[in-house]
Amino acid sequence: MFRWRRNQRGVKRKSVFLAQEQWQYQGGGFKRLSQLPEHLMEVVAKKREVPDIIRELDSFSVCLGFDCDQCLAVLKRLLGKLMNFEPRRSHDEGPQDEEQEQFAKTFCELGGVEVLLRLLMFGSILPHVVHANKVIWESERMLRIKSVVLEVLTKLTTTPVGEQVTSKLLESDDVLNYVFTLLAHQKTFVNSCQLIEDMLQSRKDVLDLHRIHNLRTLLSCLDDTQLANFCRILAVAISDLDIYENKSSLYAQNKQKRSKGFVNLRDINQELLLGIPELLPRLVKIAINKDYTPRYRGMVSELDCWMEWIENQMAEEVFEQQNHDDFEDFMGGISEPSAEGGHMVVQQGLKITEELVQRVEVVYVLGLFLLGKHRKKVQRKLADLKLAPGLSDLFDQFIWKYQVGRHHSRHRLRGHNAACECSPEVALKIQFLRLVHSFCDHSDYKHLLLSKNELSEVKRINAKAGPLALTNLDSINKMVGRQLMCRGSKGLLTKIVEVMKKEPTTSTFRFWLARAVESYLRGDTSYCDQIFLMRRGLLQHVASNIVEHEIRHKEILQSSFDLLGELIKFNWEAFKTFDSVLTTQSKFEKFVSTVNRNMVDSNMFIRSLVLSLEHFRSEGKDTEMDKKDSKLMAYICDFGRQLDYLYKLITIISVQNLTQENVSCLNTTLVFLMFANKKNQLPRYLQALRDEKENMADVTGAGSILQNFRDLLVFWQDHYLHKDKDCSALEKSSRISFSYWKKTVAMLVKDDNTDPNAVAYYINPLPAGRTN
Repeated sequence: MFRWRRNQRGVKRKSVFLAQEQWQYQGGGFKRLSQLPEHLMEVVAKKREVPDIIRELDSFSVCLGFDCDQCLAVLKRLLGKLMNFEPRRSHDEGPQDEEQEQFAKTFCELGGVEVLLRLLMFGSILPHVVHANKVIWESERMLRIKSVVLEVLTKLTTTPVGEQVTSKLLESDDVLNYVFTLLAHQKTFVNSCQLIEDMLQSRKDVLDLHRIHNLRTLLSCLDDTQLANFCRILAVAISDLDIYENKSSLYAQNKQKRSKGFVNLRDINQELLLGIPELLPRLVKIAINKDYTPRYRGMVSELDCWMEWIENQMAEEVFEQQNHDDFEDFMGGISEPSAEGGHMVVQQGLKITEELVQRVEVVYVLGLFLLGKHRKKVQRKLADLKLAPGLSDLFDQFIWKYQVGRHHSRHRLRGHNAACECSPEVALKIQFLRLVHSFCDHSDYKHLLLSKNELSEVKRINAKAGPLALTNLDSINKMVGRQLMCRGSKGLLTKIVEVMKKEPTTSTFRFWLARAVESYLRGDTSYCDQIFLMRRGLLQHVASNIVEHEIRHKEILQSSFDLLGELIKFNWEAFKTFDSVLTTQSKFEKFVSTVNRNMVDSNMFIRSLVLSLEHFRSEGKDTEMDKKDSKLMAYICDFGRQLDYLYKLITIISVQNLTQENVSCLNTTLVFLMFANKKNQLPRYLQALRDEKENMADVTGAGSILQNFRDLLVFWQDHYLHKDKDCSALEKSSRISFSYWKKTVAMLVKDDNTDPNAVAYYINPLPAGRTN
């Protein structure tokens, strides 16, 4: 019979000799750290602290009637080892982080993660008592323990051993499903959401939400705060880029989409979620809720409001007695120890920050629903849920940078200059504008961003638009009666324009403000909407901003050119207004120079010039009159200049470097060549590319330029002619039927070096083995 030793806690441990003997005879030996004799602890680790914590937690994980308070005390000790309690500057690199990393490494090596998992799953394999509005019954004290376990695991994922931790957690779907159930409890929902988000981010593939048991029941159990928090998980599950191994290359994405066995899990997850009737209404309600941030009268910036709130909170907390754990108010992720091993205290700063982050996630997820294949369905549903008037009212609460006087701001964050826009609300503003952009993009409901009297103005303009008039404006009348439009004298669109006109050139928000308005104009070019915005000075403002300032931010410049392109397309009055900005030759030359130096960013504007030129010609406008009456028309009429643009657009892109940002350059080249094809002038353009640009080419010659172009056109066919691609946007924005797009590309890529309309004709010789 084997001899056993008992430690002070009464746990039986074998001697090393007997353990070895048992292993030889029966195949059983030491299996857990808690079974090792005391004198071996110093051999296992340099410091006894790590194995001692693991052994204590291990004893709790296998004992049904353990003391919750003792277990919580050990967990708080463990949590304290993974946290910083000393205030320090961000650039300080003391030994504290190194100690924490070493602690985390030792903890994982000695099986600490497995022990934490046993504590987390404690009781989960036994039958549960299921109540109404509850997914799973757990004692409140046990939930507090599990919440701290979740927080410890989350802290471990941020250390160098984080991948090992998440790999261990993902070994079984049971763990993931169980952590999902903890989302429904007040004490665990913040920490369980954070851990799930970390787990999903570490996966190589997107999680299929069908693998989560009773997801619909779970969502029905969540209150609004918990549902908003849950959106952090939804953002990972329905994000577009997460389904692709290569996040930027369109060529690599196309190749993956065409590969055998590829499944677009984003669309599958979206379909599952949209099948839950109450989900979108609840998300919209949370998103447009007005009371979301501290506001004080007389404060000129949102940062001032936040600093005032923080000062008030600190003043109150100084006199509050917090000598023991506040069990009732405990919430994981919000209640934190104030010192190593100290009491868990509710941190009000964390609480309100968490609430703001949750609203950001809700707005972000609503925007993601508008990016999938169910976009039209979601746009209609959000319109019916009165999203437009709700967003308009919420917009009134934002405080924008232009409202802050140079000498009036009381607070500035350390290390930040006077132009800094940092504030807790920046992310919310950006996601708000992204949502507006996605809601309006090629949408039948974009006019809901107007007020009723603004809609009447648009209709009056439309009545005098002649052949440029919209035919679907009358359908908006039903929505007016259902109170789906913006309230008051100004709609959301006008409010965005007014803010944009007052924002500094370098403002963080200019990109998304411009994108929101541009998306409103996308689709069938709308003369009445162009004039409506021109009356509010938008065209003059954007054009003047480019002429008068050196815009260094690529994103701001691109969004400005894209917006200008939509404002002037097919609109002769817009071209005349543009001339009122380019009043001198120096201004005109500066504008053109900016266009030419930034071809990727300005190519949509160039496309609008070409489309408008051909539109005006088709209406019978004399070319000489065009040159006389419009500087931009005179500029783009020149064949040599068109050829120069065509050459530059072809040479700045290749199949290997195509992304969602620059693929538009390829479509702009096709606009040039489609009009050339209509005039039977394709050979003229292609021959000019070969002959006139030969001296400008690299050492491989003009043939390589045309070969690159042919490869791009083959990619275009693969990208746009696939069944999952909606090409109506190309047709609507250009007023050229998509069948003609296809016909022109097919003609250009023909593998026939005897046809002067084919690119192959000008490549001498066509490389062996090259096919379409």
